[in-house]
Amino acid sequence: MKHTPLPSTIQSRMNHVANTPLLAGSGRLMSLLMGLGLLLMGCSAPETEVATLDLNNPTWERQYDDSTSFFIGIHAVDDQTVWAAGSAGRVVRTVDGGSTWKTMYVPGADSVQFRDIHAFGSDVAYVLSIGNGTDSRIYKTTDGGDTWNMSFQNQDQNAFFDCFSFWDANTGFAFSDSFEGEFTLIKTTDGGDSWSRIDPALVPDARAGEGAFAASGTCVMTAPNGLGWFSTGASAVDTRVIRTQDFGATWSEALTPIESKTSSQGISNISVLDANHIAVMGGDYTQRDSVYQNVAVSLDGGASWEFANSAPIGGAVYGSAYVPGTSTLTLVGVAPTGSAYSTDNGQSWNRMGDDNFWTVSFVSADAGWAAGPGGVSKVKNGTASTH
Repeated sequence: MKHTPLPSTIQSRMNHVANTPLLAGSGRLMSLLMGLGLLLMGCSAPETEVATLDLNNPTWERQYDDSTSFFIGIHAVDDQTVWAAGSAGRVVRTVDGGSTWKTMYVPGADSVQFRDIHAFGSDVAYVLSIGNGTDSRIYKTTDGGDTWNMSFQNQDQNAFFDCFSFWDANTGFAFSDSFEGEFTLIKTTDGGDSWSRIDPALVPDARAGEGAFAASGTCVMTAPNGLGWFSTGASAVDTRVIRTQDFGATWSEALTPIESKTSSQGISNISVLDANHIAVMGGDYTQRDSVYQNVAVSLDGGASWEFANSAPIGGAVYGSAYVPGTSTLTLVGVAPTGSAYSTDNGQSWNRMGDDNFWTVSFVSADAGWAAGPGGVSKVKNGTASTH
């Protein structure tokens, strides 16, 4: 192996040590050992292979099973901690990868449906309920769900909140369908203690009837450094992704090729892998026997979009997620009509099963969860491959 010649200053220090009277008897040995150490430091380290776990013929395995449950929002924080929320004020959480689940009910929320959840570890979580007027609410827990406090309750009868997302435990925003040509976006910077409306003059105007589908809690997404997106449909005109790059201070729009010819058609969800790779999926939720051009991808952070190939899922794809840490760009889509996955950023697809899921969240190829009517399931994956 090649090594870098020793600098003259280091060599002179070695010579000095070797010739010091007090160390004369062992100086040559010390010099030899120091030289050997520096020689090894100058050698290049051998390259090591990193094992990357990819999706390999995945299926689903039920973990939380309750026929009376109906989950619509899910957030996998890591490979051990997962939160899910749904109807009748129910929230569930696991801190051991799904071996056991804690069931809790948010007081005063038994008449609303939770459609989104965002968590920060095992203790702090926010949930959002949908509905006109005061049915749109945000609750927060800081003790693992033992107690809940109302963080926000909508007072605008024309607002209907669909989704939210957070940059950190203090800063996030929520999205409401449009009214009279304007979207309603609200933001918190103090952990939900207060929420204020983002000036609608900063946000592109809405088409008549334009909004989002509260199908999986993924019509709004955030990423580090102030990146954020929301997706639209239902305008019977077109679909858009509207994004911010500065925590909501400014917004810009981009048309996507996914169609919205009726009020039931458009984008249902956004999946974000990083600042550049984003996917949107959708369709028409009333036409479950039809497969639409239902996947579009962006390679520039949402500035432009192009069709991928259609996922083999009828109606609308309700929820989707990129799978982090894989060797290729891997996507999973779920819906009441089944689920499918792609390992080439949506260019080809394989079915995963016929389970009725509304929402999905992944942290790695062997740590992903999907939820819907009846419970929560975890991905059951193949073996690791080395790349």
